[in-house]
Amino acid sequence: MNIELRQLTADQHGEAAHPILTAFGAMVNPERLEGMMRLTELSSRIGAYDGNTIVGAAGSFSFTMTTPGGAVPVAGLTMVAVMPTHRRRGILTSLIRRHLDDARAEGRPISALWATEGTIYGRFGYGLASQACSISIERDRAAFRGEPSAAGRARLLGEDEALEAFAPVWERARPLSPGMLARSKVWWQVRRLSDNDLVRQGGGPLQRVVIEVDGRPEAYALYCLHHRFDASTIPVGSVRVIEAVGATPLGTRLVWRYLFDIDLAQRIEASLLPPDHPLGLLVAEPRRLRLTASDGLWVRVVDVEAALAARAYGSGELLTLEIIDRDCPWNAGRFRLHGGERRAARTTQAPDLRLDITALGSAYLGGVSFQGLADAGQVEALSGDALARADRLFRAARAPWCPEIF
Repeated sequence: MNIELRQLTADQHGEAAHPILTAFGAMVNPERLEGMMRLTELSSRIGAYDGNTIVGAAGSFSFTMTTPGGAVPVAGLTMVAVMPTHRRRGILTSLIRRHLDDARAEGRPISALWATEGTIYGRFGYGLASQACSISIERDRAAFRGEPSAAGRARLLGEDEALEAFAPVWERARPLSPGMLARSKVWWQVRRLSDNDLVRQGGGPLQRVVIEVDGRPEAYALYCLHHRFDASTIPVGSVRVIEAVGATPLGTRLVWRYLFDIDLAQRIEASLLPPDHPLGLLVAEPRRLRLTASDGLWVRVVDVEAALAARAYGSGELLTLEIIDRDCPWNAGRFRLHGGERRAARTTQAPDLRLDITALGSAYLGGVSFQGLADAGQVEALSGDALARADRLFRAARAPWCPEIF
């Protein structure tokens, strides 16, 4: 069998999407198809062909992602699928290796993705770098420990108004949490603010609310109402929060107070929250959040030196890492990290830590500790204080947070 990889254009997006739609048993959505063709961030679509038949595909977004104290160009792997007729023939491996080669050639030191199945991507060097948490709380048990210290004004907006108000809030919030992505105007229009059946998921129209303090937008939320009534006509529906972002801690408190106070809802539900979200300390009864965690963002370091230079460090200490990387051999070897200079360079010095590239991906955004990785057998400490030193260097003030699946 001779499988050929071909670069596809935006006009061929429908063909590129065929394997992933087949894998999920989904129908073509013309509105979504048109929107995806408009996204300039979707910079690459690779099709795997058996003759003239597409049997697999992978796409790549060109992102800028917040890191602790900095930002890094990222290749966001997406739309990865192989047709069920062509499984176990090495097509997925070929697609991902092409993706990694392209990312390196484009100067993108990091690849990142959301995994449909977590068992797939670890073998290609992706490490679990963040958790995505969900909540489901009854409206009548959603009291705060203390009310916000200032009043806010809530306004429901149309799509154009929301774009003008929300984007600046996002840009103020984005540098604060590792894992957040830059968004273009078209990305906002296509992926966040557009109201369609895919967004509604059986609920009502998309609601776009901005919270203003002294006339300035401080937070926003996107949500849908899923109204239901029981046999006694008592409301038993829910508010499904799609995204709620505050540019300040006050904004975050105000927007969640608004969401928790929406009438005719029995429950408020949200997902893709970071594990250190303020709600855990805000609500009077934290267990009522029913907080659950799942795997979130997976990170793959494509270029060790460039990736380590694209973030800040918690100390000015030195650390020598010995990296093992099967699929990107240019990463294999020893690197001397100087936290004070935000620089890593190849070295022949004895290593402090030995680890696979997967473990470095997990630790990169500061959400997974080296001590935890060592406890899981994924890092080998070769000097006495190496783990503590590594954790001081890589620590981040906030847990990584990527509030949307790409």
